[in-house]
Amino acid sequence: MDFKENNILLDVAVASKEELFEVIANYAYESGYVANAIETCGAFNDREAEYSTGLQDGFAIPHAKAETVLEPTVLFIRLKHEVEWETFDDSEVKNIFALMVPKKDEGTVHLEMLSRLATALLEDEFTQQIQQSEDKTQLVELIKKEMIGERII
Repeated sequence: MDFKENNILLDVAVASKEELFEVIANYAYESGYVANAIETCGAFNDREAEYSTGLQDGFAIPHAKAETVLEPTVLFIRLKHEVEWETFDDSEVKNIFALMVPKKDEGTVHLEMLSRLATALLEDEFTQQIQQSEDKTQLVELIKKEMIGERII
């Protein structure tokens, strides 16, 4: 899995998580990560209906497992304004890691991606840097280091 600057979307303006899922799915389609934006958006909404992917401190990790996903992908999205989301601490969400995984990888790659990300979000230093950085190069390095154990030089 490759994570690069175009996997980072900053200052995204949406009014709800449903609108956010549409933005993510359309961006993923335009970027060639998914074959169908509507079905991918539906996969995000279906997963969210099962159980909220909101965490705490303004973070959420929505995920879509679908046949339309062409390759395992992570997008980091920072919203311009917080949106309502069911979270552990009743906070609104501003920082989102959107995971998209092909259906065939749902029990393997998906769980590893989710585990690494959830563990990273328990580290205060990581969450503070993610929340504060406006530098996409720095964000790529931080996220790659946590998600796939890579350091970019």
